[in-house]
Amino acid sequence: MKLGLGEDQRLLRDALARLFAAESTPDRIRLAESRGFDPKLWTSLVEIGVHEMRVTTAGADCAPSLLDAVLAAEQAGRHLASVPLAEAIAAGSLLSCLSGTAAAECLARFRAGELLVLVPQAISGGTAVTVSGGSAAAGMLALDGDQVLLIGGCTSQTPPPNLGAAAVFNGVLAGPEAQGKRQLIASGAAARLAFLAAVEEWKLLTAAALAGLGRRALEMAAEYASQRQQFGKPIGSYQGIAYPLADALTDIDGAQLLVWRAIWAIGQERNDAGAAVSMAYWWAARSAALATRHALHTFGGYGVSLEYDIQLYYRRGKAWALLNGDPERELRQVGTRLWNSEGTEFALPDVGEHDIEFGCGERGERFAEKARAFFRNNLSPALKTHAHHSVAGFHPEFNRALAAAGLLFPHWPESFGGQGRSAFEMAALAEVYEEFGWERITSPITNQVAQIIMQFGSDELKRETLPRFAAGEALACLGFSEPAAGSDVFDAQTRALRDGDDWLINGQKIFTTAANLADYCFLLARTDADLPKHKGLSLFLVPMSTPGVEIQAVHTLQDERTNITYYSDVRIADRYRLGAINGGIEVMAATLELEHGGDQYRINYSQMVRQVIRWAQHTQRDGRPVIADTNAQLRLARVAVHAAVAESLCHRAIWAMSEKIPGRAAFGPMSKLFSTEFYQRDADDLMNLAAPDSLLVNRGELAQVELGYRQSIGMTIYGGTSEIHRSRIAEQALGLPRSR
Repeated sequence: MKLGLGEDQRLLRDALARLFAAESTPDRIRLAESRGFDPKLWTSLVEIGVHEMRVTTAGADCAPSLLDAVLAAEQAGRHLASVPLAEAIAAGSLLSCLSGTAAAECLARFRAGELLVLVPQAISGGTAVTVSGGSAAAGMLALDGDQVLLIGGCTSQTPPPNLGAAAVFNGVLAGPEAQGKRQLIASGAAARLAFLAAVEEWKLLTAAALAGLGRRALEMAAEYASQRQQFGKPIGSYQGIAYPLADALTDIDGAQLLVWRAIWAIGQERNDAGAAVSMAYWWAARSAALATRHALHTFGGYGVSLEYDIQLYYRRGKAWALLNGDPERELRQVGTRLWNSEGTEFALPDVGEHDIEFGCGERGERFAEKARAFFRNNLSPALKTHAHHSVAGFHPEFNRALAAAGLLFPHWPESFGGQGRSAFEMAALAEVYEEFGWERITSPITNQVAQIIMQFGSDELKRETLPRFAAGEALACLGFSEPAAGSDVFDAQTRALRDGDDWLINGQKIFTTAANLADYCFLLARTDADLPKHKGLSLFLVPMSTPGVEIQAVHTLQDERTNITYYSDVRIADRYRLGAINGGIEVMAATLELEHGGDQYRINYSQMVRQVIRWAQHTQRDGRPVIADTNAQLRLARVAVHAAVAESLCHRAIWAMSEKIPGRAAFGPMSKLFSTEFYQRDADDLMNLAAPDSLLVNRGELAQVELGYRQSIGMTIYGGTSEIHRSRIAEQALGLPRSR
């Protein structure tokens, strides 16, 4: 797993950012709006070879990196470049893949600086097409049957008025009126496939430009919201402003990741690579429109003024997304390419070399297969019957067997009984737990507590607890939330008073899941009531067998048991303290970093999606499979895109934490927010799609949908509510003032 840029790519991105910042200023953009094209900017791009980034030279083993071209498109989007860069780069890529004298001559003209653009739409049938850059280009490359044509003489100095003020051509490129303007460049099956591959490349470049545009619009909105005062406060401190921007930025990050994921999938020759391209294009189109809408709204009435630059982003954010027609058609392509590919024609480009890697890698897959073998060999019929998604599925003997097999905490250091497995291997292992329906609650909670003991516990406490945890002989629970504090864990009123060498604890905690099974509670208590609330807290590990601990069950609509725990003069030794007295903020910061990720929730979501797709493939309605229904397929395609975004955001958070990537603070909140919010929305939609069968509990492949509907609502609360995560994203990723 590697979801960041290498040094060379960062240098390329930064150089392009400087170029576009200097050559595509707001004044230049406005000057270019009458023609929709900035010839001086095009000349600057030609001088450094940006237009031919994807031209393959003779004898090369592979094409130049598509990821490099995507970085150029992102920067063009950020700066609203008044040139058809995606169309030009795709045209150059196509020409370098075609053989013959005509193609070679055309390529030479292009490399010398002549503007040629790709027509991504079908031109047959006498239908008018709209081509970005067509009114400024020397020629347009189009496909008619199996013929690749260069169409010239259709340009004009004044493009038709259009939403994005772009140099578009709008007209018919087939039929008698166009015959004298068409030059045959190449023909045959190979030429047709090369053209179709260039169209897929254009989609990814356009998606990247939309992602760059959307991100910059949100940054502009955040800058304005941090400065603009209303009612004595910056408007960015109001949740009504901050939260939509946080949601939109999360979506835009997802769009960028889907573009990268598509490049990786093509390079890996995955069966879903074609669908991955369509996912990226549709999601970027949707996300850019939403991002620019929220960004403009942030500016209030000023946003609609032509003097403000944000309206430029609003117009282009929609216009660029519509150049290939209704983006919903691309969503239909997702469904077709995933589940009805027979007879569907498309081709994929050579993406060249890159370092991007999604998934958990070969080591992760090998470890996952080892875990699958263990479950297949050891999960008896009785254990399968016992299995449950909640802590009710905990089984002491099987927990010890998992530990003995190295499948409980294999990522721990060897000195504490682990194997030093990577975060990516652990992500693959969690998928296997879900695959076999084994609970993933007790061990993650215990792991979280153990990690803090490793970091903050005394040697004596480590010797007492860590070997028992490692052997699967003990569990921990979390004692953070209190009835009156809600999500503000730092408002804890549970008291811990020093009494000689001991501490006396009094108070109560709520949502102490697994407290009925746990041997220890990781408890936050107030140790100095005179200090500000964040500074007067300390953390303790309370043995649950200590006199004065009382546990009361709380049952939830998710078929889960959680608990209220009461502490009445609970006496514990000072060795059970973690971190400094009144130093709880440091310990909690380390704890929350472990918790603020979404993959543990996303895995449930992904499993639900997989199961409902299988149901739709196997279930007949009106004499055909559900998935063959156009409406059902479109809805399932939408859910599949959401699940892909969630997985990409979660994997980025895992990668960034594992590699200690700077600026990663918002990645975990983004992954948790998106995964849980879309789990809830899609569970609701899938319940509707599968009704009335979805009403039935524990009924085949729909069991996960019915459970997901009940389960997902709680997941927007666990581990910090969605509102908490939106605040963190707004503050840490957009630099907005504190919003809570």
